[in-house]
Parts: sequence; C-alpha cells; structure tokens
Amino acid sequence: MAVNQANILDSLDKICRELNINEFFYDFLLAYGLPKSTVTRLRKEDDNRNVADGDGIALKKKIYFKKVSIGDDIEAIAEEIKSSNVISQHDIRFVMVTDFQTLVAYDLKAEERLETTIEALPQQYAFFLPLAGYEKAIMHSEHPADIRASEKMGQLFDLIKARNDLTTPEDIHALNVFLTRLLFCFYAEDTGIFAEGQMTSAIQSSTQIDGSDLAHFFSDLFKVLNLDNHSPERKDMPAHFQAFPYVNGGLFQTDEPTPEFGRQARRILIDCGTLDWSQINPDIFGSMFQAVIDEEHRANLAQHYTSVPNIMKVIQPLFLDTLYEVLENTRDNETKLKSLLVRLQNIRIFDPACGSGNFLIIAYKELRKLEMEVIDALNATSKQSVIYYTNIRLSQFYGIELDDFAHEITVLSLWLAEHQMNQVFKEKFGYTEPALPLRESGHIVVGNSLTVDWNTVCPRENEKGVSHEIYVCGNPPFLGYRYRTDFQNKNMDFVFHGFKKHRFLDYVSCWFWKATNYMDNKLIECAFVSTNSICQGEQVGMLWPFIISEGVRIKFAYNTFPWKNSAKNNAAVHVIIIGLTKRPGFAKLFKHDDDALMTTVHTNINPYLVGASNIIITSSSKPLTKQIPIALGNYLKDGGGLILTENEKNKLLSESPLAERWVRLLIGAEEMLNGTKRWCLWFEGEKLESLINIPFIAQRLEQVENSRLASTKIQTRLQANTPHLFSEVRQPSEGSYLLIPTVSSERRKYIPIGFYNSQDIVVGPNFLVANATLFEFAILTSEMHNDWMRAVAGRLESRYRYSSTLVYNTFPWPIITAPKRQNIEGLAEEVLLIREDYPNKTLAELYDPDKMPAPLIAAHKALDAAVEKLYRDTPFRDAEERLTHLFGRYEKLIAKEKVGATAKKKAKRTK
Repeated sequence: MAVNQANILDSLDKICRELNINEFFYDFLLAYGLPKSTVTRLRKEDDNRNVADGDGIALKKKIYFKKVSIGDDIEAIAEEIKSSNVISQHDIRFVMVTDFQTLVAYDLKAEERLETTIEALPQQYAFFLPLAGYEKAIMHSEHPADIRASEKMGQLFDLIKARNDLTTPEDIHALNVFLTRLLFCFYAEDTGIFAEGQMTSAIQSSTQIDGSDLAHFFSDLFKVLNLDNHSPERKDMPAHFQAFPYVNGGLFQTDEPTPEFGRQARRILIDCGTLDWSQINPDIFGSMFQAVIDEEHRANLAQHYTSVPNIMKVIQPLFLDTLYEVLENTRDNETKLKSLLVRLQNIRIFDPACGSGNFLIIAYKELRKLEMEVIDALNATSKQSVIYYTNIRLSQFYGIELDDFAHEITVLSLWLAEHQMNQVFKEKFGYTEPALPLRESGHIVVGNSLTVDWNTVCPRENEKGVSHEIYVCGNPPFLGYRYRTDFQNKNMDFVFHGFKKHRFLDYVSCWFWKATNYMDNKLIECAFVSTNSICQGEQVGMLWPFIISEGVRIKFAYNTFPWKNSAKNNAAVHVIIIGLTKRPGFAKLFKHDDDALMTTVHTNINPYLVGASNIIITSSSKPLTKQIPIALGNYLKDGGGLILTENEKNKLLSESPLAERWVRLLIGAEEMLNGTKRWCLWFEGEKLESLINIPFIAQRLEQVENSRLASTKIQTRLQANTPHLFSEVRQPSEGSYLLIPTVSSERRKYIPIGFYNSQDIVVGPNFLVANATLFEFAILTSEMHNDWMRAVAGRLESRYRYSSTLVYNTFPWPIITAPKRQNIEGLAEEVLLIREDYPNKTLAELYDPDKMPAPLIAAHKALDAAVEKLYRDTPFRDAEERLTHLFGRYEKLIAKEKVGATAKKKAKRTK
C-alpha cells in the first residue's frame, strides 16, 4: 500500500521532537510504512528477522541501524558496517548510525551519503523513501553520474561558503578556480590521468580528520601539479606529492588562495572521491554544476543544460553537414582527403555567449569524430594504415562569457572533452597523444560579449591577412524589453547606437547584429537559438532590413519549436534557430510536424521564416486593398465609474427604472471568449446636466471626474469636463460589427471572432469592423488569414497579438466575384450556425484544439478550402506554401501601390 509522504514527514517530526532513543528506530520504520508485525518481531532479541551482527538492528534488503555513544567515531563505525559481510550477504541497502545528536546514513544502491542532526532529519525524509517503495528519480535519470557529482559539489560549496568570508570579486574568483581544479583532480584519478583514487587516498591518509590542514594540503598539491617532473622544488616535497604527475596547461599556473575546511567538508571530499568521475559528461556537467551554485536552481538540476540534440540542430546545418558532404565526395581521393584534414585543423568555432561551454564542447567532439572518419577514409584509399595524430586543437575554440565561474568551467570541460575524445581515438586506432602535460585550452575570455570587439577575441584573419573559416554559434540570453535590467538596456544602447526604437527588440537581437558586423567575409557564418519574437510583428522591421542591407541572408532556419527540458513543471520556451551567411546558395527551412522534422529548400528564406523574397511587412494606416476599415474599440479612462457589475446594474434599475436606456452590455475579450457579463453606462448624445439628478449616476460621474483629474495627461484631465462620455468613442451607431480580440491563445488554430449588435459596446484594445458582412467574417476567420496573422503579428508572451496596422491592413485580400462571394458567405453562415448548436459552450471552449467539436472543425475546413480557391485553384500543401503565396501577392500589391503613388505625384507636377 502506498504511503503518504506528508504523513512520513509528520511522523518523523514527532519522533525527533519527542525523542525516545530506545523506540526511535522502530518508530522510524513504522513511519515509512513497514508492517507492524515486522517491527514487533524486530523488538524481540532472539528473532531471526534481525540479521545484524552484535548490538545493531538489521532487516534484509532494507536497513542496518546502530546507535552509538556521544564521542564515538560515527564515520568509522558506519564505514565498518558498510564493508561487513552482513551487508552483501543480506543485500542491505541503507546503513544508519547515530549518537542521537548527529546521524550518518548511506544509500548503498544510489551511492549517496547523508549527514544531518536529529532535529533536521524530517527535512531529509526523501533520502529514505525507497523504504516506502518510492524509488529516487536519480536512479532513472539520463545523467545520474552528473547529477550525483553536482549535488555533492553543491554540498561542498555550501560548507566552504559558510566557513570562508567571500565578499570580494577576488575571493569569488579564487573559489571558482579552486573548484575547477578540484573537479579536474577527481576526474583525473578515475580516468588514468592520475593513479586510481590518488588524490582521495592522499586526503584520507595525510590530512587531519577535522579538516584543519586541508587548505595547506591543496596548496601543496596544486603547486606540485604545476612543477615539471625534473624540478628541484618538486624533489623537496613529501613523497605522496611527488607521486602526482606534472599537469601544466595553465590550470594550476596561478597561485590562488585556498579556502578553509572543516570536518564535514573533508568528509564530503572523500565522498566525492568514491563517485565514478569517468562517467561524467563534460558537455552537460558544467551546466549542472553551475546550477548548484545557485540554490534556487538545485531542485531542477537536469534542466540546466542545452541538450545535445538541440545543439546539433544548430551546428549540423551550420557546418557539419557541409563537411560530411565534402568527405562523401572525396572518399576516393587521397589528396582531397588530406586537404580536408588540413581544413578541419584550421576551422574556428566561436560562441560569444558560451555559458558553461556546451556548444563548444559538442562542436569539438563532433569535429574529432569527423576527423576520425577522414583518417579511416585515407587508410582505405591508400590501402595501408598510416599513423595520423589528431590535429584538431582546443585552441581552435573561442568563447566569451560574462560569468567568471562559467568561464572556468568551460575551460575545464574542454580539457575533459579532449581527454575523452583522445580515449576514443586510442580505442579506434590503438594510439593517442599522452594526456599530460595538458596543452593549451580554448580561448575563453571573461567579458561582456556586447561591448567587447569580437575580432579581438576571435580574429577574422591570421598575421598574414588570410581569412579564417569561422563558425559563430550559441544560445544567447532571451529577454523582452519589459524584463531587462538597466545594465542590459545600456548594452542594447551600445550595440544599436544610432537605431530607433531598438529597446523594443528582444535582447537576443544584439547578438544577431554583432554577428552581422563581425561577418565581413564569406568565410564567417553564424547560427543562434533565438526567441521567435525577432521574426514576428514590428521587430522584423526594426532589425532585419539592417541585417539584409549588409549582404547577409538566412542560410537555414528552424521554425518555432519547444525548447524543452526535464525539469518538473517547467514550461517550454518556444524558440527558433537561424543561420546567417554571406555566401550565395539555397536556403533550408526545417519545421516540426508532429514528431517528424520536415525540410524544404528555397531560393530565399525571408525574416518571417517563409520561403519568399525579403519583403518586410510595414505598418499601414489603411487597408492595402479596398476593404472595410478596422478600428480599435472604445476606451473609458473612467476609474471604473462607468462600468457596472450585475448587482450594481440591478441596484440602479431598481432605484431608477428609466435608466435602463443608458445601460449597455460591455464587450471585451473576456466577455466574448468566456461568456462573462459586464455592463456600462452609455450616455453618448446626452447632456451632463440631465444626468446628475440621479444620485447613483451622479456619484459614478464624480468618480470618473476625479479619476481623470488625477491623470498626468493633459488630454485626460480636459475630459474630466465630460465625465459621462467615454474617453475615446468609435462605436457604430447602427447595424452590427465584427469583434476581433487583440490577444488570443497560441494554441488555437483560429482566432475566435464574432458579430455583435451596435447596442453592445466594444471596449479597447479589441478591434471592431463596423457593418461587416459574412464575407468579412469568412476571410478573417479563415486559415489563410490566421496563417498571415501568425507570421506577421507580434506576441504578448507566447499569445498572438492582433494588430490593425500590421495584420488587418496589410493582409492581401482575394479578388472576389459575386457567385464566389455567395458561396463563401453560405459556408461562413454554416460556421456560425454550428456554433449556435452548442449554447452551453463558450467560444474559448469551442476553439480549444482539444475540445473543438467535430462538426465545427468540418465547417471550418470547408470554409478554409473555399477561401484558398479564391487565391488559386490548386490546394496549398501547408501553412508555409500559403504564406509564400500571400507574401508574393503582398509584394505585387505594394509594387502596384507605389506605381500609383508615383503616377499621382507626376500628375500633380504636370498641373
């Protein structure tokens, strides 16, 4: 039977508060749901359920418990129990030893250790959940070694931080350097760089149990790792230090302060040494470890890395696919294969927002894999096994990172990746370069990527003026203008000096513009992960004309897809990937269709990520074609004085029945989509003097007047003279209108729109189309128009934000004949009639993709097909093809409009 975790926590809390040392363990077992009969038998001294040696208590496959006296060495006793025959003989998972002040426990299956006070034990209840049948998530994680190591290092970080005064940037930098050096040593002693367990054994055998001499130990260790094997200074050091090899590579070159340690920190260090560091993945471990430094992120360690498949989406079309294509085309040509090897050793990879180095590490690994395939091809072509050593160096990899610790982790992770790939090379070819001494690592600098000149970090040319083949890639920060700090806004001002409205751009746009300026030759290409906002709405016109004017085009792009991670309750960010180049050629567009990735090839991909020319949709104050104008709804600016709830409406009408003529339904997006009701006071055409005799209305108008007088805007204060009128009025006086909500869920295939009587007052920022017909409804609710909206509209968070100037006025309406119009209106009416068949469902429910009724879906599909036929006879394959057609039609209409405007100007001049 499942045990409630809250009950476990409550039971442990009671056990620890009302501590009874003789009953503690039995109550502990009951708290985790073990049968009472089992616990009763364990209480009996002669029962065979207790398989412990001596005076402990042990249960097969479960737990070994021992209580000790204060002053006993808990660690030593726990270690002795761990290695005893009874543990292996009876497959016991947990060892628990306590003096009822401190408790030490081991989970031998998950390879985890717990040290806590008895008072804090309830907060650690999850450690023992396997006793209750709840297996730990880490056991099933895709990266258990990385998570365990990250958690252990996080515990060590906390202990160091508590014991040391880390107040200055120099203090923090010293700690960062120490931690990265420590990580290298743990990795080295499990992967053959050092002798197996060399550092951990040295700590155990040559340092005090209280940890008081650990700082001195590490100072000497790091010193010897930087001393040549023949150094006289090395020969004067103790033998256990001399046994360590010379490392160099810059990792141990500087003399940095070492933090002070205590007993518990020493214990954590030894625990870290028991982990298998050979299983660490440098491409993700750096990000995970960086996450443990931020306590807010520790609960979701697995989310703090960019997955390998997502990185491959960037680097494959950027350079890997091309290089593999060269390999396939030259497999039988020894000269060209050798040229490809030379090319690989001269390529540069540059991530100007590198974080913990994920992109650089994966790019390094992939280039090493490719190099090995080229060597295979060379050996096959030459009919002999020629010894080739790798010529791909970490010095070909460049990065900029603002955070000092992330910088240190990137440098370290690149070394670890190099060692791993050297081992792969050795397994394949039987030899490799020695692991030590370390060679130069990547060119990773600490700095502000947006103010640093990228050419000073990763030069475009060598000393002789020959251009380098450089690929810029990464995942820069995403931040809309509402969420940026002053520091980030100043960065934008620096990057976009001379631009207008640049602060409305997403922060990631800075890297696109910096990359554009960096790409001064055709040998430099770039690709970034980005928010989709820079390819939507007004941001397109603010950014892309400038990029295009520099001769840069989109080489490839991934349409919007969720950038998911494995963190609990973590909403996926929706992103795009864009590759830029100055080289001529075709462009590839990737899009996710269910679980499949579809690829289309185009002569050009425009900034909206559509296979069409680089036309930019610009705001227009009037419709491009002769259509009914669209308008914003009415604005109140009333401080709530003109709005009525149900109760307020009833109160007014009970006191003044004649006021009914002034009470109108107020319609906004909430009322339209979810069927809620509000009312307003509508006095258009009335004189103020005739209204103030009704007390309820007089009080409301005074509320409006006071609210407007308090405004900082002169125009609003002037409107205090007419408190009975809306601030802005666009309500049609007769007939009906079509209402379009400004904001709509991105999950919907169609923005729900509908007809309302002119007596119902529409409130802004929603839109109205006065005197619209079924034809306008048909076109505006069609898939053609919704695809256009999705491409050119802006976003509010991830939701669609409809725009009169960017969506409605720019939409290329079809040419229509009377018979076709009649058919379209009939199909539009069918959609409205089917809606009425569901009176108990709101529009939000009817257009929820998971709840949309089948008849309504069928009616919309029939309407969509008919609207498409107004543009061309053959059906469109998908949204991409519809948009390509619409962009082409838009371009022709704009050209026609310009010709007309030119003719008018010429006619005026001749007059």
